[in-house]
Amino acid sequence: MTIDRPALRAEECALLAAVGHGDRAAFTRVHERYRPLVQHWVRQYLADACVADEVVQDVFFELWTIADRFDPEQSAVAWIRTIAQRRAIDRLRKARADRDRDLRIGARDLELVDHAHVERAESVLDRRDLYRAVRALPDRQRDAVVLRYLVGMSGPETGERLGVSTATAKSRARDGILALRRVMTTASGTCP
Repeated sequence: MTIDRPALRAEECALLAAVGHGDRAAFTRVHERYRPLVQHWVRQYLADACVADEVVQDVFFELWTIADRFDPEQSAVAWIRTIAQRRAIDRLRKARADRDRDLRIGARDLELVDHAHVERAESVLDRRDLYRAVRALPDRQRDAVVLRYLVGMSGPETGERLGVSTATAKSRARDGILALRRVMTTASGTCP
């Protein structure tokens, strides 16, 4: 069986032209035809299947909104592949920028924490008192403090483990450290 490439190209161009005019049935056909290819292209860049599925959805949303810009002199497959690759690369860049920002914020937050209180607490209180003080924290703060400062997880890792945003995880850990500072300074007889 031979493929009639000019007829296939004409069909692809007609479908994209119809999508550009808002034809939902044509969009459904384009989606059914190209979704497996788009998924394949996107997953070459993104390992996380959930993130890849979001990007695939973004590709088809973009295709729906800009199909009227498709140049019939181009290959439909190449045009869609370009959109998919650009979207996947954009998502990679965003993830890298988010990670770099979290690292910068995490380093800044770490600098803001007065570790002298923790060191003083270890020298003034025995470990049992320290554990008792940590256990006295509200559950959310305790979990964040333990993961962030005792286990050594980063802010994003803590947030992921707790099922909350990175900012929420960092806030809980910071509030927990402040509460521990109050408990430990009271226990050691010093003023905060």
